[in-house]
Amino acid sequence: MKRLIWIAACLLVASACAMTPALATASERPRKIAVFDLELDDFSAGGPLAGESPAETKRLAEMTRLARDLLAASGLFEIVDVAAAKDPMVETHRLRKCNGCDADVARGLGAELSFVGFFRKVSVMVQSLVFYIRDTKSGALVDISQTDFRGETDESWRRALTWLIRHRLVERDLARRGGVAPE
Repeated sequence: MKRLIWIAACLLVASACAMTPALATASERPRKIAVFDLELDDFSAGGPLAGESPAETKRLAEMTRLARDLLAASGLFEIVDVAAAKDPMVETHRLRKCNGCDADVARGLGAELSFVGFFRKVSVMVQSLVFYIRDTKSGALVDISQTDFRGETDESWRRALTWLIRHRLVERDLARRGGVAPE
């Protein structure tokens, strides 16, 4: 009997937690964000000469989809389609090096925020993930987040991306709005 009561209590808490993000963000509408394709900044031995491998290209596309899905699922952001962006820095996946031009491109797409993320590869074992988020009106950086991780696998990239979005973007913004992050 105690076990049934405990299970029922857990279910009530879980359902309350699941509803909290919607309640927490009800007072503030989701912000329009242009999430550009994630990029690879390869400093590994021979990496710049060899270029992006087909496996890395595929992994970057998967991580871009995951980033958009996680940001949209948070309820804090409305994802703006970036397919219409024709800027050469967007097309060559070099927004990380354009000194804020992403804000102008995102503003042209109707976004309030621009999101540029890249995996920096020092070696197969030493990598980091960095996000730059800019206000499209002023071009000012509103967030720079980074995490280091080890290993060059789908799982290591996914964990780094999920962790960084949850702990550096979603939870921080929900806390500012007075809400609680989803489990």
